[in-house]
Amino acid sequence: MQKSILVLFILVSLHCNSQTLETVYKIKSSYQSCLDKGDDMQGCAIDYYNKSDSLLNVVYKKLKTNISSREQSKLKKEQQEWLKKRNEFFEKIYSDTKKEGNFREGSSDFTMIVFDEKAKFVFGRVKELIKRI
Repeated sequence: MQKSILVLFILVSLHCNSQTLETVYKIKSSYQSCLDKGDDMQGCAIDYYNKSDSLLNVVYKKLKTNISSREQSKLKKEQQEWLKKRNEFFEKIYSDTKKEGNFREGSSDFTMIVFDEKAKFVFGRVKELIKRI
């Protein structure tokens, strides 16, 4: 009986992880399709980032509900550290894109590049958390 419960739990966990990873791939595919149209690519990138951030919140909450209160405390501290790194990265990507000088600051191309890089960074964290669910 216990073995069958364990097997069921593992299968459900794998299914949840694959569903979430599938969501990541669907978002990326949708983003690429949006870019391929060539219309409002800045809007595509901003939407891509917003979806990455929303998915991060979903995955974080899902992980949090599956762990002990002690582990939740550790996760919260870890996430706060990650948020500091994220903010530093976001500042750096803005600064680096500005320094490159290929695009005028505030232009739609500039904004698209910055939000694309932000989303990639956030999706990295999403995938990291998915592995732990």
